Amino acid sequence: MLSARTADYLETIYVLSLHHDTVGVSQVAADRKVTVPTARSAIGRLKDDGFVRQERYGKVLLTPKGRERAARVYRSHTVLFRFLHEVLRVEPTTADEEACRLEHGLSQDTLAKLLEFLDAQPALGPEPSERDAAPGRGADPGESTEDGG
Repeated sequence: MLSARTADYLETIYVLSLHHDTVGVSQVAADRKVTVPTARSAIGRLKDDGFVRQERYGKVLLTPKGRERAARVYRSHTVLFRFLHEVLRVEPTTADEEACRLEHGLSQDTLAKLLEFLDAQPALGPEPSERDAAPGRGADPGESTEDGG
């Protein structure tokens, strides 16, 4: 089972890969606002679990399993963000942080119903595409920036 923190790293790699041809450990560290050794440790866990591939000091690549899982986490995040920001009018930074905390416990059934609700709101319009994603969501407030993760 993937921890919420490790799933956040997987999602970060996914979002970065939507905007860049290759993803490096330093990019992941910068986006998560952690040290390179901390990011390297998280990527090592993802590699051990078969979600990413990486040659020594090379770029990080999602495996098919990793891409599928990351896409699910990212989709949950974007749907929750839309609901919090567009419907409840939560400030964007707060909506992003809270969507990050909520995305890990959301069932696929609830996600589908939430998306159905959002898409039915005429003023909101359809779900944005993945390419509309903005990198740089950063680490959650409780995440350590020390080498230990």
